Amino acid sequence: MVPADDPELVLVGIRSSEGNVRHPGVVSIPTMRVPAEWAIQETGVIRSGETRQLEGAEGTFGRTRSTSTAAGYAVEALLSKKVLDGSLLDTGYTSGRCAFRLAMRSDVDDPTGQDGSIEDTLMLTVLAICDFGADALRGRSHSYSQLEFVRSSDLVKAWRQRDGQLLFPAANPLEVCIRGLCVESAVRLLDSPAVIRAMSATGFGPGVR
Repeated sequence: MVPADDPELVLVGIRSSEGNVRHPGVVSIPTMRVPAEWAIQETGVIRSGETRQLEGAEGTFGRTRSTSTAAGYAVEALLSKKVLDGSLLDTGYTSGRCAFRLAMRSDVDDPTGQDGSIEDTLMLTVLAICDFGADALRGRSHSYSQLEFVRSSDLVKAWRQRDGQLLFPAANPLEVCIRGLCVESAVRLLDSPAVIRAMSATGFGPGVR
């Protein structure tokens, strides 16, 4: 999630222990599970270890008929489930544009080391530009103990140094880590800034409610 008035920022959170049994305390781009069949419809077949740029369906969130597109449905479902009160989308207070832009597939372990399981994961990344109401995305939710917009350059640095405290200095260093596939996919997307600039500037036309 990128605010339209400052596309150098990106929304990042820390997964709460209350809302995340498997990966608590992990620095994360807001994410949720979707049926694998649905994700594959958007990405096509992707081999393990593969990363693919997408030019997927374009949509909106927080606007009339936003859920009629796959990207819009995904963003609204994610925001209302994990980040904010869904009424802010219904009223259009928080709204913007979105599109599928990256897919990755990789084996994901448990970063807490608690269960030792490894999960074959297909990560479908949506680039979302928030035109209005980005302030409602900050703070905390049941799923995230902290949610904040950070500089994309800081996210990339924190990822490469594996240091979540670069983003959240007050976080407990014994609990917070940054190594998830969601962050890696965001970093890879940020490595293509022209994609973000193009969508922020022209995207789907004027950012009107």
